[in-house]
Amino acid sequence: MDEEIDIGPAHTADAVRLSEIAFAAKAYWKYPAAWLEKWRTQLTIGEGDIEDDTVVKLTSGGEIRGFYLLRKDAERLWLEHLWVDPKFIGRGLGRKLFEHAIATADETTFAAIYIESDPNAEGFYAAMGAVRIGENRSELDGTVRELPLMEFKL
Repeated sequence: MDEEIDIGPAHTADAVRLSEIAFAAKAYWKYPAAWLEKWRTQLTIGEGDIEDDTVVKLTSGGEIRGFYLLRKDAERLWLEHLWVDPKFIGRGLGRKLFEHAIATADETTFAAIYIESDPNAEGFYAAMGAVRIGENRSELDGTVRELPLMEFKL
């Protein structure tokens, strides 16, 4: 990929595009349409998310191609979203976003980033250096899903 890449803060005007990327990237894994619809709220990035959390976009070729969202709670720093537009998966953009998220997290007082990973993304996070520390189980339309809980120590 020879185009210049810029990684920087998302703006509230980016919310719709970020949501489109999240939904398309989740659909990339061929989940049933009914599941995707049930996840729509979780995959929607609102203006409040951008105002309240750390939301960073990756742009190249004049368009947003990926983003991540870091959210703090009372005890932990969570990587709640890291998505790349499916047209650009496999070009190293996810790695660039993850490395940027780590650099951003290094500026906080947290000792680790926690990730509740989609099962299809566990290998990516493991390749980035995160380790599985548990799992969260959920049920969706009678199917039990194990979501890896991962930790990346800063």
